[in-house]
Formats: sequence, C-alpha cells, structure tokens
Amino acid sequence: MPPSFGLAPQKSRLGVLLDHLAAIDDPRDVRRIAYPLAEVVLLVVCATMADCDDYDHIAAWGEAHLDFLRRLLPYEHGTPGGRWLTILNEPHQPRPVLRRLHRLGARDLA
Repeated sequence: MPPSFGLAPQKSRLGVLLDHLAAIDDPRDVRRIAYPLAEVVLLVVCATMADCDDYDHIAAWGEAHLDFLRRLLPYEHGTPGGRWLTILNEPHQPRPVLRRLHRLGARDLA
C-alpha cells in the first residue's frame, strides 16, 4: 500500500477489531471473570477462521495457539475449555457479543 502523506495513519484491521472487542459490555460479575469477554470473542473468531466448527475444537485451537493469542491480549488464565464455551452460549445467557460483532461491518474492516 503506498504511503499517504499528510494523512493520519489508518488503524489496522486488527486494531479496529480489538477496539470493538474492548468496547463490548460484559454483564458478568467482575469478581468472577476468569476469561474476559474480549479474549473469548477473539479466540472464537480466530479459531473459526482456522476452520474450527465446535467448541471443543475452538478450545483445542486456543490451547495450541496460546502464544499467538497472548501477542494480542493477555489471556492471563489461558483459554477456556469447550464446556465453558458451551455454557457461555446457552440460551439463558445475555447476547451482547453477537449484537456487537454485527456492528463491525464492512466499513470498519474494509
């Protein structure tokens, strides 16, 4: 991409994605959070792009690629397991993540 002189540098697509993830409201009790929502969503997005199609595969991908994920976010407690991801997605759980991800849109990631 040619340099754009006189213009403010554009944020990378990854930077835009991480900003959106950081802005997601997490309704869980902050004292009980081992896996921040931004970390969970980034794991799911990356593993899905790597062709993981269920929560056990996503969890295994996260464990195998933890060093990569930690270059982007802390993952202080590692990555959640498949059962934990399944429980997070049960119908009684709030769905702000899905709404927030729909807002990413082509304009932000183009």
